[in-house]
Amino acid sequence: MKPYIEKKYLNEKSLAAYLDTSHHTLKYWRKLGKGPEFIKLPNGRVRYSIDDINTYCKKSIENGVSQ
Repeated sequence: MKPYIEKKYLNEKSLAAYLDTSHHTLKYWRKLGKGPEFIKLPNGRVRYSIDDINTYCKKSIENGVSQ
């Protein structure tokens, strides 16, 4: 039996699907300093923390606009 591992980070494709947007939009947001916080791995790939995603979504809902 495999141990349960809670997923704490999403890749760009998974987050784009979750937010119903494109990965190009996420890349543009990163360039502008908008959107959820992210980390860039040594291999150049980007990951988003579930906690940072939730914080971003909560702030966006409270402000009524994307950050």
